[in-house]
Amino acid sequence: MKQTALLGRTAGLRPAQTRRLERLSHRRHPEAFGADLLTLQRLAAESSELELPLSLVIDGRGLCRLLWVGPLEQSGRLLERLPGGPRRQGSDLRLITCVGRAKQLEPHGSEAVVGLDLDPQLWLRYGQHPEAGGHWPAAAYLPGGDPAHPWQQQADDDLAELCQWIPPERTAVQPVARAGGLEQVLLLVLSPGDPEAARREIAELEGLVRSAGSVPVGLVVQRKASGSPQTLWGEGKLREAALEARRLGASLVVTDRELTPAQARNLERILDLPVSDRSELILDIFAQRAASGAGRLQVELAQLRYRLPRLVGRGLSLSRQGGGIGTRGPGETQLEKDRRAIARRIDKLQRDVQKLREHRARLRSSRHGLHRFALVGYTNAGKSSLLNALSKPTAGEGVLAENKLFATLDPTTRRISRPDPAGGPPQTLLLTDTVGFIRALPPPLVEAFRSTLEETLEADQLLLVVDLSDPGWAEQLNTVHAILDELGSDTPRRLIGNQIDRCPAEAVAQARALDPLALFISATAGLGLENLSHWLFSDTHPND
Repeated sequence: MKQTALLGRTAGLRPAQTRRLERLSHRRHPEAFGADLLTLQRLAAESSELELPLSLVIDGRGLCRLLWVGPLEQSGRLLERLPGGPRRQGSDLRLITCVGRAKQLEPHGSEAVVGLDLDPQLWLRYGQHPEAGGHWPAAAYLPGGDPAHPWQQQADDDLAELCQWIPPERTAVQPVARAGGLEQVLLLVLSPGDPEAARREIAELEGLVRSAGSVPVGLVVQRKASGSPQTLWGEGKLREAALEARRLGASLVVTDRELTPAQARNLERILDLPVSDRSELILDIFAQRAASGAGRLQVELAQLRYRLPRLVGRGLSLSRQGGGIGTRGPGETQLEKDRRAIARRIDKLQRDVQKLREHRARLRSSRHGLHRFALVGYTNAGKSSLLNALSKPTAGEGVLAENKLFATLDPTTRRISRPDPAGGPPQTLLLTDTVGFIRALPPPLVEAFRSTLEETLEADQLLLVVDLSDPGWAEQLNTVHAILDELGSDTPRRLIGNQIDRCPAEAVAQARALDPLALFISATAGLGLENLSHWLFSDTHPND
């Protein structure tokens, strides 16, 4: 087993340079602290010849485990070569860097982020040449808590002195405690100009993260106008986000905007952390909520459609194989095989979804003659609670109603009956609870769940449920109307204002101004349900 590894920008090294660097990497250093001065001087000479910074990672026994050529970039390749697994905490490693032609010794940019991931007990940095008079500038750094200066200088002296300097004992950094083992998430947000709209969008993103089973631990916000097309966020803001994620112990970054494949790769390169956009987050929630075979089928189809253009392969991406000019090559790459396999799976899922659509159409035709109402609205508006309140199910048979986004995924239809006032047979209607809507619903999800949404499109009347206690209910209602219009729905709509026991009086007046025939209820408190039930069974609504 090799003691050390030579990594980084090694492709252009001459054999003699490679041999010299390997010999330097095998030199022993003092145990526990310090460094061998002669080795560092020779390392500086190599750095001057290559015109690149060089870094050593030394363990507690004084053995060099890694010599990195060039600036420290991307933690993965560096950490995977170190003992004890990735992201060692409380390690006995020392990091020593000859900064090359750099004018300042303080770590910054991606180097500062990689250093935090390595978490050494000391980072010794020095220039590649001594100054006039023989003084060789060097400085020792330890991690600090200031995002603007993540590394705090502990000593500034001649290189020979710092090679024998004993660093102060570091206070053991306690890892950020995970709430019940949940994943820690940093939110990366592009803020609109309206502060109130920005607050609502951030709160919605936090709700999505919690619904996915993770914990938002931090927030980095940037105004829309200052981003770049390649990353949406400015590089300075992304460096700040990378440092904030390390400070808070976040293992994932979630953005509030859908990212193109190129933007996602650029963000992951700069942040050096996994990145998920809002669409992927919603798809993950749907995957967790899918309880039926039909739901799982549609979620898988949506996820594959989302991931297909985001596949990243290795090797020759344009390899070809054939018998004519321009068609010969080393053969298919793994990327092409993966894409073809996913395309085949998508074709099969599309056929299964078509069968599901036909099956649900037959079910709807069997209910001919009954009035059909569909509860639609923004996610977490109280649709499932209203269905339970009207259908009065027995214990254990009610629809799941939780204070979570997308708590209900599969459509549920209930028969609701009441005695006929004229003494005839009981009056019966069908009431369907559908999946909730949300702003900027991912297009793959809309397409995959079209068979489910047909339960909404085929209803005789739509009941648009809004949570009047939510300050953004009017904007949510506009979102619901826009999605229904996009789906081509021309079904009559009636506004149902929920949570009247918790909302301000102005919200009721605003809702009545939008729809003079609006009905007001509280599904959890039981207010207004008798009036709603009377309207449902009356002859005033359309009867197709």
